[in-house]
Amino acid sequence: MPAHLIAEEGPHRGLILNLDEGEEWIIGRDPDASDLVIEDGTVSRKHVRLNKTPDGIYFKNLSRTNPALVNDAEFSEPVLLKEGDRIQIGSTTFLYSETTKTAAKKKQGGYDDIFGDLEPAEEEEKPSLSEETIEEPRQPAIESEELRIPPAPPKPQMTAYDTIFEDTGAEDILPFHLIGESPLILKVIAGPNAGAEIAIEKGKTYTIGKDSNTCDIVFQDMSVSRNHARLQVSPEGVIELEDLGSKNGSVVNNNVITEKKVVTPQDLIALGTTVFMIIDREAPQETIYSPMVPHFESAKLPEIESEKEETQIEAVDWKKQPIPMKYLIIGGSAAAIFLVMFLSFFSLFKPNQLEIAHKEPLSDLKEALAKFTDVQYSYNPGSGKLFLVGHVLTDVDYKEMKYRLGQINFITSIEDNVVIDEGVWKMMNDVLSENVAWRGISIHSPAAGKFVVNGYVPTAEEAAQLTDFLTVNFPYLDRLESMVVIEQVLYAQLQALITAANLGGVTFQLSNGNVILGGNYNEQMSSELKKTIQEIHALKGVSSVKNYAIASHPNRVGIDLSKDYHVTGTSTFDGRGFSVVMNGKIYTLGDRVDGMKITSIDANMILLEKDGLRYKIDYTR
Repeated sequence: MPAHLIAEEGPHRGLILNLDEGEEWIIGRDPDASDLVIEDGTVSRKHVRLNKTPDGIYFKNLSRTNPALVNDAEFSEPVLLKEGDRIQIGSTTFLYSETTKTAAKKKQGGYDDIFGDLEPAEEEEKPSLSEETIEEPRQPAIESEELRIPPAPPKPQMTAYDTIFEDTGAEDILPFHLIGESPLILKVIAGPNAGAEIAIEKGKTYTIGKDSNTCDIVFQDMSVSRNHARLQVSPEGVIELEDLGSKNGSVVNNNVITEKKVVTPQDLIALGTTVFMIIDREAPQETIYSPMVPHFESAKLPEIESEKEETQIEAVDWKKQPIPMKYLIIGGSAAAIFLVMFLSFFSLFKPNQLEIAHKEPLSDLKEALAKFTDVQYSYNPGSGKLFLVGHVLTDVDYKEMKYRLGQINFITSIEDNVVIDEGVWKMMNDVLSENVAWRGISIHSPAAGKFVVNGYVPTAEEAAQLTDFLTVNFPYLDRLESMVVIEQVLYAQLQALITAANLGGVTFQLSNGNVILGGNYNEQMSSELKKTIQEIHALKGVSSVKNYAIASHPNRVGIDLSKDYHVTGTSTFDGRGFSVVMNGKIYTLGDRVDGMKITSIDANMILLEKDGLRYKIDYTR
């Protein structure tokens, strides 16, 4: 005979787990991961491992949250099971056995066995016991004020070896003593526990769930949490229901409750798929109709039918009942007195037309969102739901907007897709600062929904890399304005302005948009220099211009070389000297003459410089 586990106590009493096929068995709640499945919320997905060896079957606990016990002891190492060991898995206690036995499990309210004999083991023949039958005594009909139960049908005959339990039949009697004389009854009308009735006493609190260790009322329902709800009954009979943070929630009359709620005997309460109501036996009762009518095959109910006819009460429509004359007289007199007082009161005042201001919901929304020009909204008057999309400048603006909308009472819910621009550009600046070449680049928001990137990059290649990065990583590229300055391009623009102004002796330095002018210039060209400085200020990317150039008189500048060089012609551009023909060659600003650099050309003077010395050529002589 193979070894087997027989459930003796718990919700799965009578269950038999046969250990006949294979060398290893996993016992747990998950049918995909376990070989032997126990449907119990207190059982882990993989709870126990059993291994068959030549010495016997070894037990290994796999659960950390609710360890299995062998003979009420917890073991971390494998344990060899012996005949008669008691193993607790979850809420069920199993008996380990390797001998021939029969397990029986009672149906609710009946005596039918659901398991037959296991394979017979070799044992001595007992003809006297096998032929002898045991007949279970019938239980008398139990009567109560609310329900008459017919006598239980006769139980099939059993032999002495049909079960391993010694049943006296006392457990099969419906536990009406649990209801007793309590005025309040919790009656389950739908779900896995339908038909159950539990007495509720005043001045007590009951925890409802599926954990038999912590709950006062236990529902065998997988959709009910371990500690689902709390039912509190005051000494005066006031009943309050509170949800204990259950996964499926607690529902009263199709409404999910979020806080304590007072329930009455007319309320339907649903915890998962279990629906029940509280019945007050001391209050007048109405007939509750249920389409599920119990069916008894072995007995008829003539007494119930006769009692139904005797106790049937004809319903009375209160709308058709006549009103006594004295109540009519009293009511008419009160109405007349009230009318006279009402007219007398208003006759003391001059009637003025009352103007009632009706405010449309859209006007309230426009007023609340007037400050936030980039936020758009859509409002559904039927559901009271408001949809927001757009941008606000800072987190303070966002909080102010939510506060204003919270003051409008007709808005039931808000679906918010508003972007806070401050958080966007701060995050991007943190990323840009990680690249050394982009540390001079920053992004800011001058207004809600608008972004500006500015700063300086040395070359056009760096600018192209920055553009590619922002195209991939910046989420609002269509709202981004680029003010990035390429220093290489700006340098060329400054050089062109100074050259065009014939200020060859003027030098400049460029650093992060700051331009510093130095060198010297002909004092006769002071107006040209001022005009050039204004043009430099107007260039994109120039933040400031500082002029340190020195003005000097041509006659006091350097060594006169007029007799050594002969100028035969000049050309001007825009009224300013630009080039000269000297000694048969054409020279322009910046060219070198015998190693000397031409720094200025005007209408009568050429200025040159070499090794820190200044020279002049006066070609008007």
